[in-house]
Parts: sequence; C-alpha cells; structure tokens
Amino acid sequence: MSLDLGERVSLPIDCCMDSLQFAIRPARPTHEEGLCFARYMNQTADGQFRLLFGPRFPEIIATAYCEPAHDLSYEHAVFAKVAGSIAGMASGYTEAQHRQSSDESLRRAAGRSGFRIRCTSALAFPILRFLHTYEEGDFYLQFLAVDESFRRRGIGAGLMQAMEARARESGAGRLALDVSARNATARRLYERKGLAAYTRWPRLTLLPPAIFRMGKDL
Repeated sequence: MSLDLGERVSLPIDCCMDSLQFAIRPARPTHEEGLCFARYMNQTADGQFRLLFGPRFPEIIATAYCEPAHDLSYEHAVFAKVAGSIAGMASGYTEAQHRQSSDESLRRAAGRSGFRIRCTSALAFPILRFLHTYEEGDFYLQFLAVDESFRRRGIGAGLMQAMEARARESGAGRLALDVSARNATARRLYERKGLAAYTRWPRLTLLPPAIFRMGKDL
C-alpha cells in the first residue's frame, strides 16, 4: 500500500486493497470538505457531537474546520477518495499541538449556539476531561471513519497508516486513540495495527469500561 500525504510524507498516491483503488490526501480548507469532516466526526462519536452542538452542528464544524491552529482544523485531517469521491477521513494531532490549540474558531463559528455547547460540555465534563488529556510526546488519533459501503476494503487500514506516518514525522513517541468498549470491529482493526489498551474510562474497576485508550510505541 502507498499513500500521498502532501508535504508531510513523500510517498506515491495510489492504494489498492482487495481490487479497490483509493487515494489518501491531506484535507483542504473548503466548506464542502468541512461538511464531510463534520459528518465523519459525528459518525465516529455515534451521533454525540450533534447532541453537543445542536442542529447547526454541520455548519458550525465546517466553518471552524477551515481555520488553522485548533483541534478540528483541516490541518490535522486526511481524506480517502475512491473514484474522485470522499470515502473516509482520519484526523490527529500531537499533544503539543493540542496544548497550543485555541477554541476561538469554534466559539466564533458557534455564535448563538455557544450557550448550548457550554451547557452540554459542562454536563459531559468528566468524559471530556478523559478524552482531552494526553501524555507528553503522544500523537492522538481523534477521528477515523469510513463510509459503510467501503468498509472492510482496506481504507481504514490505509487511513491508519497515514496517521501513523504523520505521527512518526512529528517525532511522537506513541500513537494513541480512544475507542468505545462496544466497538469490537474498530478495536480489532487497531489491534491488528499493533495498538493495545493501556487505560480506560471510567477508571473505577467496579464499573464496566465505556472507553478504552489504546496506544502503540513508535
């Protein structure tokens, strides 16, 4: 498999898995791609972002996506394309990039929805604190999603390879991600790529895990 990651990693563009040809390229700061990004991030979170941001969710995310220097920026994303159409997306950043990230773009894009976001974020604070706490030197894969019609065709593995390439290029010591305890399919993909669970939420052993954090030393 080979990938094109633009300026970050110098590799050829085309991929072929199970007779499906696809390309992976860096995201671009366009509103159209921002809407795709919003759809995929909501898919990854089982619809939770729509609840968090409200009915204007796609427009809020697409607007913020086009600006740099924050966690939901196009700078951190790559898209998989099949026959010219987007079929999947992955996004990730280093712990240092997250620490330097600003919420200003998202607040500005949210406008009148900002109050709702603050209220729902306060209610979800325990889990958000876990999700947004990273160890120094980590590269965090925040989203990975593939259209249902293209799953099990190698695109997810290609996006994982793209993110690992970015992680290595950044000098990160570990690739990390969070996955729902219920998502056995995704966990199997990550395990095949060498990741293993090293912590969970909630951390109380008396409660069943809802989220596993998985990692792989680079």
